[in-house]
Amino acid sequence: MGCCTSQYSRLSEEISLADRILPQIPSTTSKIRDLTASEKNQLQRLFEDFDRDNKGHITLEDFRVGLLTYGKSPSKRSLERIIKQAHLSSAPKDAVDSKGFMLAICSRRSLIWEFLYTEFDTIEELEKESMKKNKGWRFGV
Repeated sequence: MGCCTSQYSRLSEEISLADRILPQIPSTTSKIRDLTASEKNQLQRLFEDFDRDNKGHITLEDFRVGLLTYGKSPSKRSLERIIKQAHLSSAPKDAVDSKGFMLAICSRRSLIWEFLYTEFDTIEELEKESMKKNKGWRFGV
């Protein structure tokens, strides 16, 4: 058991956009309260990678730079929708705090999750694929 614990703590320390290592959240997890301490730690580290100026929230520019680091090139429209989807009233206007970020990742129904965990690079690609699968359904806010 000791080896597994050290592996988790090492993985938690290794989570980084620069290395393109993302937290693996079980598909059965959809709420922050369902996360283990290790998973919360990993998501917090990922949030901190996006929060480049350490203000406790992620702005449109922070998301743009973070996603570029991860090899994605989102449009301004995509970034605005990411903010709108994950924004909570506790965060400054046009920004996402750590709770909103974690909720967006856990829900698996947000653009930030789609950009980080799928091959989609733009909202247009995502909507095109969604329309094929769901006969007209658009990825909404």
